[in-house]
Amino acid sequence: MKKAILSVLALTSMISACYYDNAEELYGTTPCDASAVTWTSDIQPLLQTQCVSCHSGASASAGKDFSTYTSVKASLNSAVGRMNKPVGDPLLMPPSGKLSTCSLTKMDAWVAAGAPQN
Repeated sequence: MKKAILSVLALTSMISACYYDNAEELYGTTPCDASAVTWTSDIQPLLQTQCVSCHSGASASAGKDFSTYTSVKASLNSAVGRMNKPVGDPLLMPPSGKLSTCSLTKMDAWVAAGAPQN
């Protein structure tokens, strides 16, 4: 009888020890709203935090200056192409790692809308 009780207790503790929390199921995911992407609210802050430290001023990396709308617009196709490279590609920008899916979605939506200065 003691062995049966111990076996049941051991089995119960093993089953409860295998509990797995999935953060997405518990907390949901933050939706990425790319329906109203603007230069001022979305794109410029993204470039400021991810690109401008290397790509600005007279000594901008690769001669690409992303500190103003006009300069971004002039290099837009090559910049977006580099941001969408797969992880591990030596041409991926920024070199610190791939941007979030939401950031890339917003950038692509902004370009698709004609990259307005809004």
